Amino acid sequence: MQIVASCHFDCLIYPLATIYLIGNFALNKLFDLMLSTPKKEYREKRFYLSISKTVHIQEVPKILPPLIPEVRGWFKAHGIQPVGPEFFLFKSINQDNLLDSEVGLGTAENLTGDEEIHAGYFPAGTYASIIHTGHFDGLMEAHKALEEWILENNLREKVTTSKNVTHWGGRIEFYLVDPDDEPDSSKWKTEVVFLLEDVPE
Repeated sequence: MQIVASCHFDCLIYPLATIYLIGNFALNKLFDLMLSTPKKEYREKRFYLSISKTVHIQEVPKILPPLIPEVRGWFKAHGIQPVGPEFFLFKSINQDNLLDSEVGLGTAENLTGDEEIHAGYFPAGTYASIIHTGHFDGLMEAHKALEEWILENNLREKVTTSKNVTHWGGRIEFYLVDPDDEPDSSKWKTEVVFLLEDVPE
């Protein structure tokens, strides 16, 4: 009986281990398929209008998306045509995982906001970017992949740290295809963009 029990155990463990390894391999390949090849490019200065919000990193999916209709409503009420897709800009994060963020839309020129909507701009410079296709749940993988690509290519993200707060020069998510455009989440497209340090060629 002990031999039989041992056989049953071994017969169960080895297939499970194989399934686990194959599952992880398949999952990694799935993420590869969901991500474009990263690239770097120079971008001109771009203006925008946005709502600023400080939010815990775990609350981003709950707090920030509802601000998009507010921004679009403000644009419409003021007769302003947005330029490009809506975006989330992550400016800094502290030791408590609180993000200083903005939700906005691009504009054709430098405009004036009000007490609710603030004017800003993405500085001219070299940016690294990657496009994630699929549900927003996978965006963290896109951020990690871009971070790794930057390191592997001897580039540096523009970032500073002071008093336990990390300040990014520009970490942006542009929602190229979102739920308003496409109900199928597998077809959503998000461009993740990091501003890089200017490094002599």
